[in-house]
Amino acid sequence: MKMSSDDRVMKQSLSCLKEFINDFSNTYTTALLAYVFSLAGDMETRDHLLQHLDSVAIKDGSFIHWSQTATETSASLSVEISSYVLLAKLSASHTNEDRGYASGIVRWLTTQQNHYGGFSSTQ
Repeated sequence: MKMSSDDRVMKQSLSCLKEFINDFSNTYTTALLAYVFSLAGDMETRDHLLQHLDSVAIKDGSFIHWSQTATETSASLSVEISSYVLLAKLSASHTNEDRGYASGIVRWLTTQQNHYGGFSSTQ
């Protein structure tokens, strides 16, 4: 929206969202909040959320992704969650560690593509 994070409405909105940064009951919401706070430039909150997301990541060799729950089988939801984490990771600094972590997400995402190059129904 090209709105400054110092704008009154933006500050109030972020303040409202910040009340829920310790509610990790929904992985999708946590990933989305990590991206929101990345865009807002609040790296402390972003890092807090990404730290939790890292603790619940599904790591299989060089692949990294997320699901809503351990028994969740929705590929499209996993693609969305993982994509928001990737955006949050790449919206800030680009250290070698961040790039390595991001490449693990990208590796997994590319395995989710269908034969037309797209993904299952996502937003």
